[in-house]
Amino acid sequence: MALAAGAAVAAAQELVFSAKVDVTTAAIGDAVTLSLTLSGDVAGVQLPPPQFPEGITVVSRSQSSQFSVQQGVVERSVSVLYVLVPQQAGTFRLGPFMAVKHEQAFKTEPIELTVKPASPPLRRPPDKGRVTL
Repeated sequence: MALAAGAAVAAAQELVFSAKVDVTTAAIGDAVTLSLTLSGDVAGVQLPPPQFPEGITVVSRSQSSQFSVQQGVVERSVSVLYVLVPQQAGTFRLGPFMAVKHEQAFKTEPIELTVKPASPPLRRPPDKGRVTL
């Protein structure tokens, strides 16, 4: 699945902070993955817990780190993934999200998430007592 752009990047002093979602349009009950990523000089960075709008439920949170050394240059990144499930239809504003390093704030642009009503379940035709193996 292609990632939908939704976020800006805040960068300064070799620190990059970004936010993105996997989709920008979903139905009630669909899972939406939000990724907050810090890369570069992440030492001492604090990521305050984000606030989400009413009608959006966080069902899971996970964190991953990557570390690499290429030609003597150390690169680190930390990603925090949130799985969000919208509970009502509407347009929601996610963020802006903030990271803090040495009293300097880094913010992303907000992401707009459009939530549509859930699709009605498909009706199955009656099977008239037949069993298929």
